[in-house]
Amino acid sequence: MKTTPNSQNFPQFMQAVTVNETKAVSKNEIADFRFNPAIQNRPMGILNVEKEENGVVLTLGTMARRAVLSYTHETSLYLYKPADITIEKVYLHINLWTDEIFRVVFSKDKEIINHFAGLPEDARMLIAKPENVAFTLGETENEITLATSKIIISVDKQTTKISAKFIDGKEFYSQKKQDFRTGDIHDLALADLEGDYACFESLELETDEVVYGLGERFDSLTRNGRTVDFYNKDAVGTTSRRSYLNIPFYLSTKGYGLFLNSSAKTDWQIGTTDLSALQFAVLDSQIDYFVIGGKTPKDIIKGYCTLTGFAKLPPLWSFGLWMSRNSYVSWDVVDDVAKKVRKNDIPCDVLHLDTAWFSRDWNCDLKFSEERFPNPKENIERYKKDGFKISLWQYNFIPPNDDNENYHEAVKNGYLSKDKDGKPYQLPDSCQGSWVKDVTIDFSNPAARKWYGDKIRGLFDLGASAIKTDFGEGVPDDGIYHSVDGKLFHNLYTLVYNATVFNASKENIVWARSGTAGSQRYPLHWGGDSQCTFEALAGTLRASLSLGFSGIPFFSHNIGGFLGTPTDELYVRWAQLGLFSSHSRCHGVGDNNYREPWRFSKEACDIFRYYDKLRYSLMPYIYEQAEKCTKTGLPMMRALYLEFPEDRTVRYIDDEYLFGDSLLIAPVLKPMSKGNTKELYLPKGVWFDYFTKEKIISDGKWITREIDLKTMPIYVKEGTVLNYCSADTTLANGMGEIIKTEKWV
Repeated sequence: MKTTPNSQNFPQFMQAVTVNETKAVSKNEIADFRFNPAIQNRPMGILNVEKEENGVVLTLGTMARRAVLSYTHETSLYLYKPADITIEKVYLHINLWTDEIFRVVFSKDKEIINHFAGLPEDARMLIAKPENVAFTLGETENEITLATSKIIISVDKQTTKISAKFIDGKEFYSQKKQDFRTGDIHDLALADLEGDYACFESLELETDEVVYGLGERFDSLTRNGRTVDFYNKDAVGTTSRRSYLNIPFYLSTKGYGLFLNSSAKTDWQIGTTDLSALQFAVLDSQIDYFVIGGKTPKDIIKGYCTLTGFAKLPPLWSFGLWMSRNSYVSWDVVDDVAKKVRKNDIPCDVLHLDTAWFSRDWNCDLKFSEERFPNPKENIERYKKDGFKISLWQYNFIPPNDDNENYHEAVKNGYLSKDKDGKPYQLPDSCQGSWVKDVTIDFSNPAARKWYGDKIRGLFDLGASAIKTDFGEGVPDDGIYHSVDGKLFHNLYTLVYNATVFNASKENIVWARSGTAGSQRYPLHWGGDSQCTFEALAGTLRASLSLGFSGIPFFSHNIGGFLGTPTDELYVRWAQLGLFSSHSRCHGVGDNNYREPWRFSKEACDIFRYYDKLRYSLMPYIYEQAEKCTKTGLPMMRALYLEFPEDRTVRYIDDEYLFGDSLLIAPVLKPMSKGNTKELYLPKGVWFDYFTKEKIISDGKWITREIDLKTMPIYVKEGTVLNYCSADTTLANGMGEIIKTEKWV
């Protein structure tokens, strides 16, 4: 059955657009902002050195330059020309936070600005405090150095170039300074944009260096040569550069990670405008970032989480299967699903109610429909007795409907973002589509956070076990908020939103769509509205591995895809990947667009059941690995580079991964019509085929596997001990006893 998008089964569907009408561009769209025509004030020469408790602050002179558009035959480019001084001096802080992590802050102001002082600590990206690091401050004729027991940071006195190396002499970080007048490289500078400011930075990008991370990236695992659309938005699919979850942290094979402590609009250019430069610009008057040195990628990710926090361990039951659809419209439908889950012997722990549990679909008033969902407390208790937890949908907007009490309360008490006239912010009439009139809860307002948290706690009092924090990525940056400038709040908003709901919950879990740096503290996240295509399946895997490089350990996605209707084959392949993700949920758009396995062919249902039961039997391993993730910052689904950084072949592999420490998963991401074999790479070591027990001794080699629909290759690392449990129906009451222990030798 094909599903045609319309306002009923896909509310984002654009309506009433005439053929000759020009679609209005959303105010939230980000443009390229390298600010070429601006006057840039570059640091040039050190005027003063002032030692601080954990580092130094340097007062620097400046040299102003203007980018002028020039032509040379067929090429037009910007060339820098001298300009009048607009800012006479700037300040550069270098502060040590650990013996391998240092902070760089560059600004026109001597004091470091904390844009988020009005937010509670648990709603900020950076939550760590600097350690009391022993360091030596040195100075020669040519440079200033700061040395700890593990790294040495150098500042060239003439050019102000900063670099850093490990004690053994290996350089891992270096600023890039312009060696030609072309505007292809924007090195450290501050631009005055008629009262607004932008800061630029450029770092050296080596020829063989590979960069990962920057959040949920569907387009590619590696970031080299890619333009990054770094602005949270509804991705509407998993095959584009759009992302729900932008994280200003990347990891380099050079031996460092960089965390940009800013929620301002950011432009990342990684080997794009110039192959030798990794560049970024922020629309702010200061640039504030942390350099995290590490001998291994695991060390770097742990260092990043030391700054921004580690994930809490989600409850055991959350690692079971979640069954959902957009949307179950009554208890009768939920009863039917619950009954058939058990009848078809599908282990399952969670039933999720999406947008239709209110009196009207999408009218998010946090009240159960008295007609379709009566007696919620009694019914939720009934499901719990049958081994099911109940999850509920909501979002951060409020429809301004007369029958929505939350809207009237929020307006009366000032809990909403406002426009320039002091009214609740709504998108202008020129913006078309759904929800343009919805108002936004201002989670920067402590009173609004308490108000909404109390509302959410009321749902847990009724027996709900989890809340889906949908959206969060589309808040207006020209809105006026209580504690944060709107231009800085767009990407950060989702962190405060998820923290508010997470803190109101009774267990360590939300089901979140959007996020930013620090969002790992509030697990877990899922990959949004994927299309029902094999390309979207592959994009989903890339996103999960990219998030793993960005400090997010727990991740899920919609088994079967969301937009459209999957074939039996696609459903099976997505289920195989989904049941070997940290969390597993079946979900699709449309009340009658099913994702329950018995709605597909008998073969598809049988294969689904097989992998679902395999997941449940491996729960001792899964839960043990999840607990490790909360201490190390490592993801459950990890790119091979994280485990085998010395193997250059694995740097670009994005179609297989390690599930925890020991299981290598090679999902099938193409239809069988394109071939019945799967090529996969086995890193150096001894591996066992999970299903055939075949032992393979690899020096790092590619192998070709024949596959059928049931086959998803899984390999086990030598020395692994797998415990199997008997919990094959529900985890609500624990995972059951260990029934088998298998050591792979």
